[in-house]
This record gives sequence, C-alpha cells and structure tokens, in this order.
Amino acid sequence: MNATTLTSSPAATKHGARPGWQAWCIAWCIALHGAWQADWRERRRDWRVWLVIAVGLMLAACAALQSSLELNDTLAARADARQSEQQRWSGQGKKYPHAAAHYGVYVFKPLSALAALDPGIEPYVGSSVWLEAHKQNELIYRPADDEPGANRQFRLTPAFVLQVIAPMAMIFLGFGMFAGERERGTLASLRINAAPLGAIALARGAVLLCLAATLALPACIAVSALEWSQEASSPFSDGAMRGAIFASGYLLYLCTWAALIAGVSAWAPSLRASLAMLIGLWAATTLVLPRAAIELAQAAAPLPSMQQFRANLDAALGAPDDPQQARRDQQQLLRQYGVSDVRDLPVNWAGISLRRGEQHGDQLFDQHYGRLFDAMRKQSDAAALAGWLSPAVALAGLSGATAGSDTAHHIQFINGAERQRRLIQEVMNIAITANPERNGIRYDGDQSLWNRVPPFRFTYAPLDRSALVVHQGLPLAVLFLASLLLCGAGLRHLRRGSLR
Repeated sequence: MNATTLTSSPAATKHGARPGWQAWCIAWCIALHGAWQADWRERRRDWRVWLVIAVGLMLAACAALQSSLELNDTLAARADARQSEQQRWSGQGKKYPHAAAHYGVYVFKPLSALAALDPGIEPYVGSSVWLEAHKQNELIYRPADDEPGANRQFRLTPAFVLQVIAPMAMIFLGFGMFAGERERGTLASLRINAAPLGAIALARGAVLLCLAATLALPACIAVSALEWSQEASSPFSDGAMRGAIFASGYLLYLCTWAALIAGVSAWAPSLRASLAMLIGLWAATTLVLPRAAIELAQAAAPLPSMQQFRANLDAALGAPDDPQQARRDQQQLLRQYGVSDVRDLPVNWAGISLRRGEQHGDQLFDQHYGRLFDAMRKQSDAAALAGWLSPAVALAGLSGATAGSDTAHHIQFINGAERQRRLIQEVMNIAITANPERNGIRYDGDQSLWNRVPPFRFTYAPLDRSALVVHQGLPLAVLFLASLLLCGAGLRHLRRGSLR
C-alpha cells in the first residue's frame, strides 16, 4: 500500500514548474494513476482477494443460472398453456354465448428477462387468472406455495447477490483501506510524499468497485442469453430504457458502498473498529431496515384478509340491482320499437339484461378492488420511505420497478386481465342481444363468435420515470452524496491526524 505514495512525488516535482491549478491537476492525476496501479498490484498478490472473489462469483453464477433456468422454464410452460387455452376456447363447440362466458379461459402473466435478475414479488403472487362471467377471480399458482419454508426465507437471486453479498465482499476487501495505514503508522508518509488523499481514496475505491462489479458478470450473461433465446416478445415497450436504469441503479449502489467503506475506514482508529462499524452498517441497511420497512408499511396501510375481502365483495354482489330501473328500461325499449311484449322485440332482452348485470358487477369490482389496490400502493409508498435511510431499500424498489416485478406492475396485469374478461362478456352479450329467440329456440354461437375475442396480449405501460425518481432514484442519489461527504470528512480527519 505504501507504493501509492512513492509514485506521485517525483512526477509532481517534475511538473512543479507549471503554475497554479495546472500543476495541481497534473499531480492529482498522476497520484490517482499511481495509487490505482499500486493498489491493483497489491490486490492481485493477495490470495484473500481471490478467495473472496471466487466465493462471490460462485454464488453469483449459481444465482444467475438458477434464476435464468427457472424463468426460461416458466416462460415456456406459460407459452404452452396460453396456446392450449386459446385452442380450448376456440374449439369449445356450439353453445349459448352466456354458457361460453361461464366456460371461461385462463390468461397468464408475462415476465421479462430482467425478472430473472430480480423476481421481486413474483414468487408470492399468482401467475394465472380464470376469466369467467359475473366474477373477477384472484390470481392462482403462486410458485412460493410449492417451495419449502427455507426457500421462502432465503432466495438466492442475482439481485440478492448484488444487494447483499457484493457489499459484504467489498467490506472484507476494503475495511483496511485507510485504517490499515493508521494501524501500521504510515499515515505520515502520505503527507510527506505530498500524495493527495482524495486521489488515493478514489483509486482504491475504484479498484474495490471493479472487484465487486465482477459479481455482476454472471447476471449480465444470463440476461443476454435469455433475451437471445426467448421467442416471445418482451412485455415492455421500453425495455432498453429499463435495462439502462436497472444497470445504473446497481452501479450507483456499489459506488455508494465504495465511498462508505473509504469514509468509515478513514474515520476508524483501527482495523477492528473499521470492520465492526462496516459490518454493523451493512447488517442495518441490508437486513434490518428492509424487513422493518415491510412491517411498518403493513402497519401503516393494513390489508384485509382474502376471506374478509371476498366475503364483503360477495355480500355486495348479492344485493339485487334496482328492479324498478330495469322495468323502466324495458318499457322504454318496448316503446322505442313499438311493441308490447319483449318476445316481439328485434333484439334479445336477455342480452340487454345480462349487460346491465355485468355493468352493475363491474362497478362493484372497481370499488372493492380499487380500495384494495390503493392500500397496496400506500404500502409500497410507505416502504419506499425507508430508502432515505437504506440504499438497499431504495435499490430494491428501483430494481423491482424496472424489472416489472413489483406491486405496481402486478396491479397493472390484474387490471389488464379484468379488461380482457369484460371484453369477453361484452362480445358474448352483444351476440345474444343481436339474436333474439325465435319459436323458443335460443341462438348458439360457434367458432366464428369465439374468434371475435382477440387473444390476450398484455404489455406493461411505460415506466413512470418521475415516480421512480421521486421514490427510489432521489433517495439513492442523496445517500450516494452523503457517502461522498462522509468520505470527504474522513479524509480531512485523516489528514489532520497524520500531522500529529
């Protein structure tokens, strides 16, 4: 480590004739280059560095391989199921259209390649929903239901590696960045050789960042392979922008930790104190605060149990629609066509009545699910507040939002599936309305009617960049700036201490 001080002074003296800021800039850049070379050389020779990187890469590779294989199998299974459901719907044979509406069809949630890096809430929410008449069903087939409890508590994913394991590796590699100089008594030589501490800190932090960034290589390879192998189109219309934001967020997160490690190491009086402070900071920000944020969010906006929610909704649906209004509408329709009996109408009153019932039910669904979704959004906003204290919380929100695996994207899919359900009912009811009964014979639809319902192709809305910046980007940037200030203050403390 002392070699970082020996590379700057001769060169700085050589260019010392240059006046003012030019000489300072040259000296600073030469010190940065020398510190980088010296630190990189020391890292290459240290077997402990290779051990930490090897273990981290092994975990990162296992996480990337497991997540990518699981996502690839999931996408293939959902594609096959989607095709089978479409064939089942189209080939259901001749029947009364309302019976076809009750026959229903399953639709499946699309996933992006980024979901292999950060599955988010996907293992804990359903992947498919059955669309049927008169009822908005909940999503079913949650992957976590088929997993043992240990897997639900600890899921090895690329996001977990980069959010939790990578900072730990950086701490073990960098806690002695300046605390080691203090403990060895070589701080004075830094000032005697006129080495800028800022250049040394930047060089050492950059080396640390490069070492940690190697843990992201398996994830990058996995996403590239998934994008290349996927036959289905992406569920995003802004996939490139999401990928750029995803990568930028993780880079800023690792830079925050590099600055924190440099700052704490500069403040710490010994190697032991530096390691203890950094481990405590890591545990608080990556393990304790994320869990506390979830608990506080649930307390701030509690959700009803599924049994309670379904009971309230069923009670509301059981209340009859306004029969007086139905009779008034029927009389108005009879007067419009100049007949006295619904059997003489050129349209089918049964279809009109079914449409009225669906509209009544849709209003109730919007009310109850709207309140539920509002509570879920409030929980997400409350949890995001912890991002002002923990970069891991801020990054987790940004990562899930860009990957499409957060609560907001889940609500988008639920609403998209409900729009498809209502479209099916509308097509069926319009067909019933247009074909009144003749001689007691009801109209039966066939494949031509079933094919009027377009296949379900869901695409997520473009990323709300303003909300992402406010809830996740701004806290992450502020914490990065705070870590830089801590590092700067630590270097000033170190500079004063080296002179005593």
